[in-house]
Amino acid sequence: MNELQVLEYDEIRVLTTQQLAEVYETNANNIKFNFNNNKERFTEGRDYYLLKGNELKEFKNYVSDTNLVNPRTPHLYLWTERGANRHSKILDTDKAWQQFDILEETYFKVKHDLIPQIPTDTRDILMLTIKAHEETAQRVDKLEEKVSELEISTTINSSQQNTLNKTAKHTVINVLGGVGTPAYEKLSSKLFSRIWSDYRNYFKLGSYRDTLKTEFEKAKNYLESWIPEVNLQLKITEINSQMSMKL
Repeated sequence: MNELQVLEYDEIRVLTTQQLAEVYETNANNIKFNFNNNKERFTEGRDYYLLKGNELKEFKNYVSDTNLVNPRTPHLYLWTERGANRHSKILDTDKAWQQFDILEETYFKVKHDLIPQIPTDTRDILMLTIKAHEETAQRVDKLEEKVSELEISTTINSSQQNTLNKTAKHTVINVLGGVGTPAYEKLSSKLFSRIWSDYRNYFKLGSYRDTLKTEFEKAKNYLESWIPEVNLQLKITEINSQMSMKL
């Protein structure tokens, strides 16, 4: 096994997909294929890290070798020791098992064997404590940032979808004057289609199911206050009035 360039992320030794492929004497596409077919066996943050956005940009600055990190890649997988172990099991070849044993005893073990010297001077202990607090605070900030990003990108659940459906139905029925009205009989399908069409256009969505949780209340208020275009309102009034005149 050729000497690997040492890479670290969040103070943990990692390997890129390209490095892992070279170690196991396979190709990067095979690593990606095996991962996609066995995602349930991997846990993000434990077996691998997926870098995007600013995190990826910072890591690209850290790694200048374009053979390891393509400058144009939109995302990057970094494999931990556990992730490398799982890939060796999936490949299940004598070579993969042998190479992982070497990785475990060299590349990953070196980091494990680095035992920091414990300071005895009071000032050094204080500085070390301050540094530890700062690092903890930074990790908490990163975690809160990730949680915030997750909340922003999470869509509504089935219960909230049901609430929006009921709200839209209630609004359309009221606009048509009730379930038993002539307008409801003739125009209900058209209005149900129109309210969801207007909704998708307003929130710029392919489906109401794609509504973000952070916009649920706004979405609910939109459906509660929705009214059809003027021509359609006039048609509803006309249809219901004609029936009233007949009666």
